[in-house]
Amino acid sequence: MGQYANQPDFITNDIQAVTPVLAANLTAADSLNGSVLYIGNSTGGSLQVIPAGTTGASVVTELVSPGYAGSGGSGYVQGTEYDLLGGSGTALAAEFNVVNGAIVSVIDITSGTTGGYLNGDLVTVDGGDGKATLRVVASPGLPGAAQAVEFDNVPQGEWFPVVVDYVLADNTTASGIIAGK
Repeated sequence: MGQYANQPDFITNDIQAVTPVLAANLTAADSLNGSVLYIGNSTGGSLQVIPAGTTGASVVTELVSPGYAGSGGSGYVQGTEYDLLGGSGTALAAEFNVVNGAIVSVIDITSGTTGGYLNGDLVTVDGGDGKATLRVVASPGLPGAAQAVEFDNVPQGEWFPVVVDYVLADNTTASGIIAGK
């Protein structure tokens, strides 16, 4: 069966050699953006990949007012780091701008940005009158070793049948890997 006229082959652009990256050093720049892989050398080797579309734990990027009266609470002190309670995660803390005892804005999120929080979680500031409430703004984080899939005895000289975003060096022994889209 042949290819139809006016239809390119399945990989026609963005063909590049792949250098596997350690999971601990993974950055967004390492993404292969949903590529297929050609395995040049394997001889019974293994390949550790993160499938296309996989994300890691959410990263808290901002804390905002939920927009209702009284959400700033009272009795808070400027320049103090407060723990945040509730929501889907753990260990979130921040420092706030305080006016007349009420929280008006966030100075710095000091810890817990990858502690399992979800976008939209409501958290309460521990301290003061305990009534200051903030909404978590979170975005998907980069995947890591926990999201990786390892394949053993990958075939040499063939296209790998899984679309991937990352190739990890942690347990990859196959070499001569080419990515294409």
